[in-house]
Amino acid sequence: MNKGSAYWLKETRNTNEKFDLIELANTQRAISNFVKIQTGKDIPIEFIGSDNGDSMTDGKKILISSTISTHNLDAVVGTALHEAAHCKHTDFFVLKKIANRLLEGNLIGGRRWIELLLNFIEDRRIDNLVYNNAPGYQDYYRSMYERYYYSKIVDQGLKGKEYREENWESYAFRIINIFNKNTDLKALTCLEDIYNIIDLKTIGRLTSTTHSLEIAIEIYELLNKHFSTQNKPKSNSPGNNKGPSKEEIKKAFSKQEEFLKGNVHKVKATKRQKQQIEAISKSKVDVKNVKAIDSKGIEHTDIPVHVIDGITPTIIESNLYEVFGRVNLMNKQIDEGVAKGKKLLRKLRIRNEQITLQSNRLKSGKIDPRRIHAASFEEDLFYKIDRANYKPISLHVSIDGSGSMDGIKWNQTLINTVALGYISLHMNNIDLTISIRTTGRDLSKSSMTAHVPLLILAFNSKKHTMSDLRRLGHYKVKGLTPEGMCLNALNEYIPNSSYYLDSYLINMSDGYPTFEKQGKFTYKGDEAILDTAKAVKNIKKKGVNILSYFIKTPSTQTKEEELIENFQIMYGKEASFIDPKNMHEVTKTLNNLFLKQNLVS
Repeated sequence: MNKGSAYWLKETRNTNEKFDLIELANTQRAISNFVKIQTGKDIPIEFIGSDNGDSMTDGKKILISSTISTHNLDAVVGTALHEAAHCKHTDFFVLKKIANRLLEGNLIGGRRWIELLLNFIEDRRIDNLVYNNAPGYQDYYRSMYERYYYSKIVDQGLKGKEYREENWESYAFRIINIFNKNTDLKALTCLEDIYNIIDLKTIGRLTSTTHSLEIAIEIYELLNKHFSTQNKPKSNSPGNNKGPSKEEIKKAFSKQEEFLKGNVHKVKATKRQKQQIEAISKSKVDVKNVKAIDSKGIEHTDIPVHVIDGITPTIIESNLYEVFGRVNLMNKQIDEGVAKGKKLLRKLRIRNEQITLQSNRLKSGKIDPRRIHAASFEEDLFYKIDRANYKPISLHVSIDGSGSMDGIKWNQTLINTVALGYISLHMNNIDLTISIRTTGRDLSKSSMTAHVPLLILAFNSKKHTMSDLRRLGHYKVKGLTPEGMCLNALNEYIPNSSYYLDSYLINMSDGYPTFEKQGKFTYKGDEAILDTAKAVKNIKKKGVNILSYFIKTPSTQTKEEELIENFQIMYGKEASFIDPKNMHEVTKTLNNLFLKQNLVS
């Protein structure tokens, strides 16, 4: 059971099923955040690949396994935190120069055992620091120790008859497990003395890797002296004859040794997998499970919508989603949008200006010179000046990016959207987010034909620049129209309207909602229309003003009256039709909206 990760996992899965690419990327981000909190450093967290060699941290980066499930997640996180603690607290210079230190002390012959002892003591030193100073990480550490130290074979082996001979192998096995509750300090002559030398209760007294090395050398010298003066094997505690075989214990012991060396077994990811996970992680691809009603009227509560936060170069080059092309084919339209935005901006400069309002005939304030003549018989001789600004506007433009929008409809939509984006980058009190609704490849499935609703948060004026806005040209119009599902996922990204903020959703679409998931879930017809209407209603509950435009298709065979009726069912009576050739009406409407005298002090 994963106690540590239970609070941040999207869902609890009682299975050993491996995480998909999105889950792996989210886990990578989570571990990166934990490591940064622990170390105060941006230490890279990478999935181990064929180019990495072994998994031991070198103090510069941490490598994690590509095979993660809910079964082993806490242990994986714990191992990463353990390696991060090495990055912060272990002096790798000491480790690299240990040969010189041993040579000076004439101890080179015991290098293997001293290094093993040093790794063990240093692990306990740094783990104690994190365990006591960051109690929130304790569950992860417990899982890690349970995985690598507290196996049933080790527990039984400590009580059994094996590894009771007075030799290095026996001592190594029993020292590594000396703090196991099943340990037998009578199993070997010097074991109790070693227990007292390490003194786990006061391990905090060791403040450096050099101190750990001194303890390791002290133990080595104790044993070396013991072996040199030993005449014959001493009769130690006999142990339990029912324990596991020596081969079984040796295998478990070998696993522990590898852990101490930092050579934890981690399944390597392919170069392609690493690139894909990196793209998902950098683009912050997430999954939102939403409610939706299928064509049979059945409500589903776990329909996954993939949300991409930004059109990054990484996501473009990755080819994870077929809706992004590596070449920007819309540079002409983007240039036109920028030019249009510059023209509109000149009209909107007033919104950046502070407004001065004067109130006259007041009973307090500054004396109005024009009212002095009335001083003997009037009390309203004063005035006050207030300064106000235009009320900030949060504008979310959400575009239907389905295949039916291709051609003139998309070209004109892009021009107008880029114009608004340009304005938002140059106005202090207009924030703009642009999102695209479509369908894309389901990265949780191996099939290339499995698709999910896709919501692309393509641009955000608060954090993006003009170069980010221009990447809208990399979007390739394709896919279906999962309106209600995408709008349900979109809801949390649209702020509430308030006294201090006017929040608007501008929707541009050209058709009915439709989506199908491999015959298991069909989304179309009246049910999909009503489901979309419900999603819109939920957004309106936040005080959000919705302006919706249905972009006409000249060749449509459907009666316009029917189209208008269904579109207004979804988006409200204010929804209107618009010719793609005359989409300047959209920016004209918004221009008038921006110039409304909504002022706040």
